[in-house]
Amino acid sequence: MKEEKEKKWAWLMPNGKIYRVVTNPEDGTIKVYNPDGKLVNKEEKLSKEVISLIEKSFLEAVAEKVGVEEKEKGTGTEDNPETAMYIR
Repeated sequence: MKEEKEKKWAWLMPNGKIYRVVTNPEDGTIKVYNPDGKLVNKEEKLSKEVISLIEKSFLEAVAEKVGVEEKEKGTGTEDNPETAMYIR
């Protein structure tokens, strides 16, 4: 099974807007896109360990895994099934 390099997360803000976060340990990047798809933040030159720690902290603090039914419904970010996480 091929491991995906990028992980995509849907991040629900208090105002109801959904931001998309893309983490890529291979490239050492974390990108944040606003609901319009505009890149609003990019962190570069991060180690795999730092990205892993950030992902773990994000998951423990504010996200939970999306089940099959939720993936099929989508998150409204146009990523639908490829979006892996969302904020509760």
